[in-house]
Amino acid sequence: MKINRFPKMAALQKFRALKLGFDKEIAEAIGIAEATKYAIFKNLSHKKRVAKEKEEVIKQYKGEKQLDEKKYEIFKLKSLDGLPYVGGKVYTSDDYKRAVFLRFGEDIGKKIEEWAKHMIENCNEEILKKEAKFFNECWKPHRDELSEV
Repeated sequence: MKINRFPKMAALQKFRALKLGFDKEIAEAIGIAEATKYAIFKNLSHKKRVAKEKEEVIKQYKGEKQLDEKKYEIFKLKSLDGLPYVGGKVYTSDDYKRAVFLRFGEDIGKKIEEWAKHMIENCNEEILKKEAKFFNECWKPHRDELSEV
């Protein structure tokens, strides 16, 4: 079965979040939000994405709720009601499970997670804390590994 980059990025970000001290449920939410963020970045410029997020929040919540920019600052993610928020949507652990396990099945989901866990074990904390370093040193060189199972 062919595995695209999206679930691999989600799993990699989950284990990054775990190593940085987040609990499992939040780490899974961060993982799927980060994978979504990178997919958005691939298709939109940063300026357009930020404007779209603000517009969505205003429409959806009519200014009643503010995005927290500090909670997941290390990931450059915004938070709404304590959960990662990207592209007008709040992400949870269930979203992660749908993207990694339900879509690809339990066995392949476990292989994706084993690959990601191994990758993160080999990254030092300094790299994990810096978005650009993480992307360039942990993700880019290995993103096409585990392309088929």
